[in-house]
Amino acid sequence: MKRPTRSLIVGRFQPLHYGHLHAFKYALSKTDELVIAIGSSQYCCEPRNPMSCDERMEMIVRALRREGFNMKRIYLSSVPDTESPEEVWGELVLDRVPRVDIAFSNDPETVKDLRAVGLKVEGIPFHRRDLYEATKIRELMLKGDDHWKLLVPPSVRDFLIEIDLESRIKKIYYKQKKINRL
Repeated sequence: MKRPTRSLIVGRFQPLHYGHLHAFKYALSKTDELVIAIGSSQYCCEPRNPMSCDERMEMIVRALRREGFNMKRIYLSSVPDTESPEEVWGELVLDRVPRVDIAFSNDPETVKDLRAVGLKVEGIPFHRRDLYEATKIRELMLKGDDHWKLLVPPSVRDFLIEIDLESRIKKIYYKQKKINRL
């Protein structure tokens, strides 16, 4: 019996948006299975990483189920950032995820680090990158602009409202702003 091919996508998913779903569909069109690795897993409650790893995992699972993904083809894992220059992030990734045959990424640092440990890496065609970017979504939340709700799948929108991410982002930002003034 032929072993299934398995791909990898690493992301912070802060939050998950339609561009991420497009990337997942693309990877699954190229391989039998997909490993979604939640990067920067040790961070939470920071401007770039307002959500915990557990929250991101729940958000992703809810979205995948609601969007009709075959969950038997998907694995979820978490990958922290490296803590020292001696650590090789690509090795850490391979230690934390099931066997993978190929990775998909457009992030230059991720591509470099995964190729450095011998993994084949290919780019993903961007899907409306002008609209779907997590940084922009967090910025809209910070401003109190409800337009962010159109940039994420309904299940993600509902989850982010449930955990009140918009208020959390505002608190994090204003706390950070105070610290920077000291």
